[in-house]
Amino acid sequence: QEKIMQIQMIEQETNYLNEQLKLIDENILELKNLSESLKEIENNDEIMVNIGKRIFVPVKIKEKKFFIDVGKENFVKKSTGETIKNVNNEAEKLDRNKNEVLKRLEELEESIAKMISDFNLKNN
Repeated sequence: QEKIMQIQMIEQETNYLNEQLKLIDENILELKNLSESLKEIENNDEIMVNIGKRIFVPVKIKEKKFFIDVGKENFVKKSTGETIKNVNNEAEKLDRNKNEVLKRLEELEESIAKMISDFNLKNN
């Protein structure tokens, strides 16, 4: 009975961690796309901006500076290069988090494998 409870808890944590992995991957992809868009802005004076439902409008870039929200509605003006670096740093943090989640999932897999092995040894 106790082992069944442990397995259910491990299963719940595994499901939670898999959901976290999905969110992390989505955020990493979004940051990579953002980084590519910033590079496009850095290299062009005009870009096409999606205003929704696959409708684009050409936009002339007057100034290649970005306002970054640093919290509590405080904004800092940064260059394209600084902004790209900022975005890449965020992606790296998420990548580290992803590795931690993967490591924990591996630990949970090992726990389940050990429980199954112990169960098989008892019943043979």
